[in-house]
Amino acid sequence: MTAFAPTRPAGTVRSAYREPTYLRYVAGQAVSVLGDQVWYVALSWTAVRLASPGVAGLILAVSSLPRLALLLLGGAIVDLYGPRRLMIGSDLLRAVISLGAAGVALASPGVALLVVVALVFGLADAVFLPAAGAIAPRLLEPDQLASGAGINTLASRAALTVGAPLGGVLVAVGGLPLACLVNAATFAVSVATLATVRPRSTADAHPRPPEQLLGALRAGLDYLRRHPVLRVLLLVSLLANLGFVGPMNVGLALVSTSRGWGAAGIGDMLAGFGIGAVIGALLMTRARSGGRPIAAVCAAVQGGAVFTIAAGPRLWTAVLATTLAGLTSGPLAIVINSLVQRFTDDRFRGRVASVNTLANLGVTPLAMAAMGAAAGSIGTIPAFAGSGALELAAAAICVLWLRIPSK
Repeated sequence: MTAFAPTRPAGTVRSAYREPTYLRYVAGQAVSVLGDQVWYVALSWTAVRLASPGVAGLILAVSSLPRLALLLLGGAIVDLYGPRRLMIGSDLLRAVISLGAAGVALASPGVALLVVVALVFGLADAVFLPAAGAIAPRLLEPDQLASGAGINTLASRAALTVGAPLGGVLVAVGGLPLACLVNAATFAVSVATLATVRPRSTADAHPRPPEQLLGALRAGLDYLRRHPVLRVLLLVSLLANLGFVGPMNVGLALVSTSRGWGAAGIGDMLAGFGIGAVIGALLMTRARSGGRPIAAVCAAVQGGAVFTIAAGPRLWTAVLATTLAGLTSGPLAIVINSLVQRFTDDRFRGRVASVNTLANLGVTPLAMAAMGAAAGSIGTIPAFAGSGALELAAAAICVLWLRIPSK
């Protein structure tokens, strides 16, 4: 069943970029993403200066552990308490922690401070991420989900692009304290925009005892297991991410090193990916819907592009391949996410969003480690071929197993 019935007569649904409430929400979240990038740059730089690059990596890993470990439980909490209030609470907590960290950093910055802030942010993300996945479809109608996801993707990519250089400038000017103050301000902007939105709700969420929380988690996993569309979509997402993350992270460095292209080669390939990703997201901002054909084609083309990165003889072929990978990555993720949102019942949005997020974020360290191990044992080109095969498997599943019911 679809998650809700349209509130406008058929044929009158407009694109998501014409919805002021949704645009305010996206703008607030983009500012928050920008603040996150500022924080990550400040954290890494400060950790390296206080200790070593290895310590910086460990602190970044520390922030991801509570997020991944508690993400599924966070999805159940979202469905029981409501996404908007939890997003606001999470942002307020992180704003207060950022302000406190700025004060402590002025007096005596240390590794312990970075670890504490990283842990708190990781815990907050375990609730915030599924809440964000649950609130967006409650601000739009079914035919707006694809264009809405395109707008959100475009805004997030812009924030990611600007945030890291801005973080470098802020750290150079005012160090960790200034970066923390700016991060706190971005959380405040997010809270202000969230206060202006009123997501649709099918029922009033309210606190439940712990045993009901665990029961809600089990019910959500059972709902996913039984749903004929969602379980296939999540499998496609998992395979596509497994095939994509390793080559586009560890893999580019391996290829550039083996071909003698150096750091400039990595930069050129990443630039190609960025250009393709922006074009793909722009194309999806006007999409009214997305379905199986788009997902299947994007996964197949992306699989071929991944293989070409390593197999192509020259840098320009690798850059063209990463551009194609970027061009298809956005539409593929947008189509999958919009279909997941369309076919998820409002009662289970937080739990489904948590599993979907885990299928994306959780595979990153696994895929990167697998790419490094495979390239070391069987060679770079065969390792890329295996990754491309996973993408082709995702495309085949779209064609053979994914059945989208009519409205």
